[in-house]
Amino acid sequence: MTTLFYLLGYLAVAGFFSLVFIKIRSYLTASPLHVRWEIYPIPHEGAKTSYGGSFMEEKDWWSKARHVSHLGDIKALVTEVLCLHATFEYNLKLWFRTYPFHFGMYMLMGGTIIVLFSALAQVFGLSPDCTFMLFVNNVINAVVLVGCLCIIGGGIALISRRMNDEGLKKYTTPEHYFNLLVFMIFAVFGLLAWIAAPSFFELARTFIHNLITCNFAPQTSTAFALHMLIGFFLLVWIPMTNMGHLFMKYFTYHDIRWGDEPTTYNEKTKQIIPDTLQKYSVTWSAGHITNGGRAKTWLEVATTNPAAPKNEA
Repeated sequence: MTTLFYLLGYLAVAGFFSLVFIKIRSYLTASPLHVRWEIYPIPHEGAKTSYGGSFMEEKDWWSKARHVSHLGDIKALVTEVLCLHATFEYNLKLWFRTYPFHFGMYMLMGGTIIVLFSALAQVFGLSPDCTFMLFVNNVINAVVLVGCLCIIGGGIALISRRMNDEGLKKYTTPEHYFNLLVFMIFAVFGLLAWIAAPSFFELARTFIHNLITCNFAPQTSTAFALHMLIGFFLLVWIPMTNMGHLFMKYFTYHDIRWGDEPTTYNEKTKQIIPDTLQKYSVTWSAGHITNGGRAKTWLEVATTNPAAPKNEA
């Protein structure tokens, strides 16, 4: 059973990265040509971001060197990921519930990275009893406590919100409740392991060290073993569910909003552009897009003047 426990750990890590790769590749393969319609302001426009400007406002922009502010992109990404800025700005009531949940996950993910590097340091000869390890021990024990409590509290708040908010009810599926419950159970066993063991850090560092060195030693804490088994499941489960926004959000949110690279007209796009114009329909109900509620293709939208007088029968 002990060997199986470690094998599940290896399979979970391999499964996570494999599924992430497949998910990203599938998205990039299936994504149609970017429309790039009304996507401003874009943070990498530098000073132009303040008023929603674009490099395309410059005269003969195609003949000039383009300057991209990657620092602006990084700042916007960090603000959104760490602070959930969009939720804070547009749905403050939800933010007060979802931020503790996400903050708890950030704490545990960050703590896992620190423990991983600590285990690697031990592999390369750093003593587990040195002053640095003792300091990391205190940090990780505090991080795990705060992280688990935030996930449990935030999960309860989010479930309550989904059950009682009429707007969220329409978009809530059993999977949403299941995902939240699994994370909460994961945190509960983590909290139990934290309470029962002298040091959660020692349990986690020893386990990761054993994984790295292929030392299949038995677990000394049942609560920690259950905590890790649920963690193995989550590693494989997350990429297959809506929780995949953990790594897909850049592609499905920021890449779409900020993708303002001009389309290069080459042999490949010569085929893609006509297919895109005729294959995809626009179903928006705005008067300048649709005609009496009838869906139009992008070709019809691009070749129709919405301000033109209507022909009378």
